[in-house]
Order: sequence, then C-alpha cells, then structure tokens
Amino acid sequence: MYKLKKLSSGLKILSVPMKNTGAFTLLVLVGTGSKYETKKINGISHFLEHMFFKGTADRPSPGQVHRELDSVGAQHNAFTSKEITGYWVKAAKENFDIGLDIVSDILTKPLLSEEEIEKEKGVVIQEIRMRNDDPMSRVGYIFEKLLWGDQPAGWEIAGDEATIMTFRQKDFLEYFSSQYVAKNSVVVIAGNYPFGAEKKIERAFASLKKGSPNCMGNIKEIQASLGIASEKKENEAANLILGFKGFDMYSPKRHALDMLGVILGGNSSSRLVFEVREKLGLAYYIGAGSTLYTDSGYFEIFAGVPHDKVEKVLEVVIGEIKKIKNDGVTKEELKKAGDFLRGTAKISLENSSSLASFFAEQIIFKKPILTPEANLKKLEKVTAGEIKKIANEIFTSARANLALVGAEQDRERLTKLLNKV
Repeated sequence: MYKLKKLSSGLKILSVPMKNTGAFTLLVLVGTGSKYETKKINGISHFLEHMFFKGTADRPSPGQVHRELDSVGAQHNAFTSKEITGYWVKAAKENFDIGLDIVSDILTKPLLSEEEIEKEKGVVIQEIRMRNDDPMSRVGYIFEKLLWGDQPAGWEIAGDEATIMTFRQKDFLEYFSSQYVAKNSVVVIAGNYPFGAEKKIERAFASLKKGSPNCMGNIKEIQASLGIASEKKENEAANLILGFKGFDMYSPKRHALDMLGVILGGNSSSRLVFEVREKLGLAYYIGAGSTLYTDSGYFEIFAGVPHDKVEKVLEVVIGEIKKIKNDGVTKEELKKAGDFLRGTAKISLENSSSLASFFAEQIIFKKPILTPEANLKKLEKVTAGEIKKIANEIFTSARANLALVGAEQDRERLTKLLNKV
C-alpha cells in the first residue's frame, strides 16, 4: 500500500498510490513548532511559515507562488502546531511537476527578506487578534496555559504582538537553518501521481541542509491540584473546556482513550450530546476527545453554553463522567463506537490529503507505521473494562482543569463542583 525510502541525508520519502482519483497531495512535515522556541522567539515557527510564501530565489516576487499554483487550480496551504509544521499542495496529476517545484522551492530557497518580514508583521498580528476575538480559539489557549503555565507547552503558537514586533531577519535565518534540515523532514506523496515521482522528490529536496535539529525542551508538569482559569468576555455564550491530564501519544492507553472520547462526546449520538443538547437544550455544541503530544496530553470536554447555565452543564457532565467511572460502558456502545470510527476513517481516507497526513504524522513522530486498517483493529480490540479503568484513572479532581471565556462565574462554587468528579 505504501513505500518508504530513507535517504542518506536523513530525509524520509513515503509514497501512497491511490486508484480512482485524478489528483495527488504532496505534503511536507517538519518536526518543529512553538514547543521548540524560546520566550524571545515565541511565534517564529508560525511567522516563518508565512514567510516561505513571500518570495524565493526562483520566485522572488511576493505572491508569485500563489499565482502559479492558482493558474493550475491547485489547492495549497500550510499550518503550524506546537510540535510540527506542514506544507501541502493538492493538484491534478498532470500538474505534479509544478506542485513539487514550488513546494521544494519555498522550503529550500526562501528569500526571507527584511522588507517582507516587516510587512508581514502586520498580517501576523491581525491573525493573533482574530484568534483572540474567537472565544472557541481563545478558551483553548487559556486551557493549555492553565495546564503548563509559562513554558513552551503553555505558550500561544502564534506568539504575542510585542514579541512579533522584535523579530529581525537574523532570527528567521537562524531558526530556518537549525530546524529545516533533512533529518527533521518527511515528504509524502499520496494519490494519483506520475511514474518516477519519488526520484523527482529526491532530486528536488537534495539541497536540504544535513545535520540534526535543535531538540525540544523537557516539559515541566506543574499541576498539584485542580485548576480554574477564566477570562471575562461579553460573548453571547460561555465557552468552556473541562479537561483532565492524560498521556502522551505513545501510551498504549491511547486507543482506549479514543474510544472513550467517541462514547462520551465524539459524535451526535454520544452521551453528552444527548444529555446536554438533545434532552436539556443547554448547548449548541458539546463534545469530547483527547489531544496527545509527544511528551504529554489531556482529555477534554468542550462546550458553548448560556452564561447562567455553566454550573448546570458541568453538573450534567460530571454526572456522566461518574456513570462511566462506576458502571462503565455497554457492549453496544463499544460496538457503535468502533463502527463509527471505521466508517469515518473510510470516508476520510478516500481523500489523498487525509491519507498523506495519516502516514506523515506517524513518520515524523517516529511511531511504528500502521495502515489505516491495522490502526482500526487496535481500536476495535479495546474492551469495556479498559475504558472503565482509564476513566477511573484520569477522571479525578486532582487532574481536572476548567477554562472559561464569558461572563464571570463563582469560582468557589465551580471548585466545589469539580471536587465531585
């Protein structure tokens, strides 16, 4: 199904052919993000992602990269997270050469000009303000800051305005040189691509610097008891995250955690959606799931609710948590969760972009490479006993953290509620 080649430079190239499609996705993942930054350069991973599209040695005009890809109808974008940064293009098979040429061009020959850096500061700052204005985005940042405080794991991916304004060209050149090396990169081609695509990728990225990247610092677990953080904001609704410290992405418990997420709040027929939205009409959105990093992770329950119903919703949520801790889940729920994950995986992986991401993340995070089917079988082997056990392990008041954006709430009453977990 797939073919992986590791070059002497350290670059990994993985190809995943797909039938019944006329398009391909080319995805490059680099093992760096905001958790690899210092306070002085917090936000540079994300800012650098912007700068790759602002001119290269072969395409020096700002906007030229976008114009060339638009001219063949290609979709393209990039993203930065705490531990990885990605760049992708999706296009028709006949446009493979131009897609590869542009993606390799921006990642091997960026200009990173001082003039464009200064102009782009305004764009990045507007993006930061936009995210801060979005309560769903804002509460996520507040939650992770509550968990990890003033260290890279607790910092905003995009940085803050004051830090962004201090960046100079040398900061970008140094970070690019240290992190964008062959050993720290994965190139995945998925879909319908021409014969010899792998060799072309190898040649296109031959100039990637060799060597080892700077490593991520060790995370410091600071939580000793339950935590609450809130930000007063005049929204139409309160946005909240109730989360519990969990495990990292390599933990063998992650499959049980995924199944627990589906049953508790992973789809429109889950326990929390039925109890909070359908039965009581107290939330437009509510859900649950896990976020796992290489060195840490958490299970979260998130919702948007009326300001005066925050306590009521938390009472219902905690009630459902206690039911799973005490009574576990049924065999029927377990089977439905497995069927749900199998069905959504099949739909998602018809898309070359999703398939590329599925494999690329396993490689960049140095996981054993599983096919989608092998991964599903691991999830379907999870037992009701394992879910009950993991629920009792993570759902404790000592692991609990609550983040809120909205009207001011009574912290003492919220603390009493969380102590009932």
